[in-house]
Parts: sequence; C-alpha cells; structure tokens
Amino acid sequence: MRENRSLTVAALIGRAVAACFLVGAAAADVVDRVAVVVGTTVITESEVQQELRLTQLANGEPLDMGREPRRAAAERLVDQQLLRNEIEQEHFSPPAESEVGAMLRKFRQERFPSDDQFQAALQKYGLTEQELKQHFAWQLTVLRFTDSRFRAGVPEAPEQGANRLRPEAAADGAGVDEQMDAWLKDARSHARIVFKKEAFQ
Repeated sequence: MRENRSLTVAALIGRAVAACFLVGAAAADVVDRVAVVVGTTVITESEVQQELRLTQLANGEPLDMGREPRRAAAERLVDQQLLRNEIEQEHFSPPAESEVGAMLRKFRQERFPSDDQFQAALQKYGLTEQELKQHFAWQLTVLRFTDSRFRAGVPEAPEQGANRLRPEAAADGAGVDEQMDAWLKDARSHARIVFKKEAFQ
C-alpha cells in the first residue's frame, strides 16, 4: 500500500514539474512575441532586436532600439527570409569556416585596436562573438548568392572607344542591386507577409 502511495506521490510531482515547464514555456511565448510572419515562418521580437544590434555594431552605429529602427530591421529580416528560402531551394553552399573567420578578424582589426575594446562592444550591444560570426557568414552567403544569381543577367556595357567593359564591371555597380531589388519586390508580392503592430509600438 505504501509503495502504491509513493508511486502516486511521484506521479503528482512529475505532473507538477511538467506543469511548471508548460507555464514557463507559455510565459516565454508571451515575452518573445511574434513580430512578423513570412509564409509559414515566424520572426520573433527577439530576432528583430538581435538583427538590429548586429547591424548597428557591424556598421559602427549607436545602439538604438526605437520603433523605427526595429521596423527597418524587421523589413530586412523579411528580405533575408525570402532569400533564405531561395538559397535553400538551390542548395547553395555556405562559405567556408576559414573565410568567415578571416572576415571577422578583419572587422576586429579595423574597428577595435584591442581585444578588450572588442569584448566591451559586444557587451554594450548585447551580443556574443559567435552571433557576430554567424551574421558575417550570412552576409557572405548572400553576397555570393546574389552575385551568382544576378550577375549573368546584367547586360554588357556599351563599347567605349577601343575598350569594352566586362559584364563583371557593370555587375559590381547598380546592375546587380537593381535586379536584386526587383526580385525581392516580386518575391514579396507573392508571399504572405504579416507585421504585428503590437511588436512595433
């Protein structure tokens, strides 16, 4: 009888612990609200804030978590999600770890004379070195994908005297950017994108 009672108590404790986890999960969902929905993908407020912190640190901008910067960060995440969908469909290879590491080292050398200053900046912006590294990895992936995807569609520049500009030269300018913008505009028009107003108040 005592053994059955012990099993019952253990079961009740287990249910109580499970309930606590459920309550904790529900609370986390409340804190990290949905900011944007792109198709079937949910972008949370914390993801928007992280994108903003990463961009501002990478660009050397002051930390600003205001409504308008957060909305701009959310718009960038929408474009990134549309690109990510396309990149995954085409099985585009990510950059090598060594390339990303070199990009991060160059950023540190150019912006922060000492490791202490770099670590202080990470702390100020509420980021980790790994998050910044992932940010650079994604940037490098997008740059290479857009270069591969849209460079071929850039028309050659007209002949100028004896010299003829290479398609690569034209693509390095506005050509690729214009095609990229047109592609994103078209992709947005065919995607279900919902911004949650309460996330940007």
